[in-house]
Parts: sequence; C-alpha cells; structure tokens
Amino acid sequence: MIEEFNMTLDNMDTYTTGTGQKLYIHKATKECFEFNCVIHNPSNHVMKDFPTHWRADRGLMERICPHGVGHPDPDDLAFKYRKHGKIKMKYEAVHGCDGCCVSLENV
Repeated sequence: MIEEFNMTLDNMDTYTTGTGQKLYIHKATKECFEFNCVIHNPSNHVMKDFPTHWRADRGLMERICPHGVGHPDPDDLAFKYRKHGKIKMKYEAVHGCDGCCVSLENV
C-alpha cells in the first residue's frame, strides 16, 4: 500500500540516522510530545541508545543492536498501532531477533 503525504520541503526537517542515512522527516508536533516519537521524544526503552536505521522497504525505524541486528523501534511500533491498529503493528514487529530488544543482558 502506498500512502500519500501532503508534505512539502517547507514543513519538513532533516534527520540523520545513527547509521548515517539522511532523511526528510516531519517537524516536531504536539503529537510528538503527547506520545513518544522515535525522533523528537523517544521513550526510555532498552534500545534507546542503539543507533536508528530507516527501513525504506518496510517504512519502519529500527534500532541496530551491538550485534548488528535491526530491531523495530518501540516508539515507531506504538505510532503504527495508533495510526493503523494492532494487526499492522504486530506484522511490523516481526524481525530476526537476538533478544536485545527484550533485555540488554546479552550485550
């Protein structure tokens, strides 16, 4: 499914992910602070200090653990839940996991 966005460069910011990708992103909004936002207001989850990485093929922000595994960012999953519902969020949460998104004991 292709989503249409009514955004212009005038109402966008740039963001460099932890893996060096340069992205055009939304400007900070009230919603970023009412809820957690992976860019503007990340929550205090166990992967908050892992570098971010944008998966354009999935439309998903990941956190890359020290072992090189991409884990869906919890704040991005929460956003998908609010916008698209539980089923979409659950599909996006699927990933090749080494346990780092649950616990840092294995790092």
